[in-house]
Amino acid sequence: MSGADRLTKYDMKKVLLTLIAILPALCLTGQDSASSFTFPLGSWEMRLVGLENFYPTYLADPLGTRFEVSSQRILYGDFEHADPVNSEGRYMNKLVIFPGVRISLFRFSPAARPDLGVEVDLGMTLPTIMRGGNHDLLGVDGIYYFAIGGNPTRWLSLRFSKHHICTHIGDEFPSGSVESPTDYDPNTTQLPVRDDFIFSAAARPLFFLKDRHLDILQVYGDFGFFMPGADFMGDRQNKPNADAWLNLQGGMELEYYFPNRYFGGLFTACNVSAYQQNAFAPNISVNGGYLFPQERNKRRVRIGLHYYNGRSLSNQFYNRKEKFIAFFVALDV
Repeated sequence: MSGADRLTKYDMKKVLLTLIAILPALCLTGQDSASSFTFPLGSWEMRLVGLENFYPTYLADPLGTRFEVSSQRILYGDFEHADPVNSEGRYMNKLVIFPGVRISLFRFSPAARPDLGVEVDLGMTLPTIMRGGNHDLLGVDGIYYFAIGGNPTRWLSLRFSKHHICTHIGDEFPSGSVESPTDYDPNTTQLPVRDDFIFSAAARPLFFLKDRHLDILQVYGDFGFFMPGADFMGDRQNKPNADAWLNLQGGMELEYYFPNRYFGGLFTACNVSAYQQNAFAPNISVNGGYLFPQERNKRRVRIGLHYYNGRSLSNQFYNRKEKFIAFFVALDV
């Protein structure tokens, strides 16, 4: 098979080299963040600037906040880049880098139960999309959020967030230099940004079995909406979508840890999202692979395969379709 028919060997090597590069960072940041500034407040305590968060990072969320390198083979895409870089002049592969960070800005917890409480959570990631093979830059998105969340119990996490997503570079793709099999709506040129309010909940239903070896399942759901026009974080002119402002997301995750804690574990996860802007057509994301160390909802390395079928993750505001498989290395943050 040609390089356009599979993940390129060059991209695979680049992903593995990135893994080697981030392992020292994992060791440095994998320490318990309890060493941050903590102040006693009677029977409670306040912690400032921690690197661990109450609310979990979704493993299969294709736009989640994380540090990741992904080598993607495009199985189908509504955007076809008409240049001779790849085999037969068709655009078949992407290399995508997610530089991301999450910070627990403030946390209030009972002194006797630091695993419970409420926090202010900040996060950002900048998905950088490049052509596979020559790594020409195709697009850079910005994803930022400000949230208030926490753990009322050990098995439940809740969060309310203000979520901003914008896309830059590539807004010109529907021009004559790129072929697209679907019509282009010029009104969407006003909409390379969306500011959502999102209610989120994540639960571990097998926690009640009282056996930590069986507590391997996590389920979650998001309900999001944006209000056209002004909000307390800025002015947005979302006029073409004044009546299509809802978005939904849900998923489930399984993590199995080997008996020897030094061997890490296996994971599989599924995420389904839908947006009212394109009649709630489902976007399906599935991944699985190996992870270490054995710490749920903490910083760790994941290596695996990813399948996605849904709205294009780059140039997403045009609601184009894409389908791909990918090899990825991720550092949950």
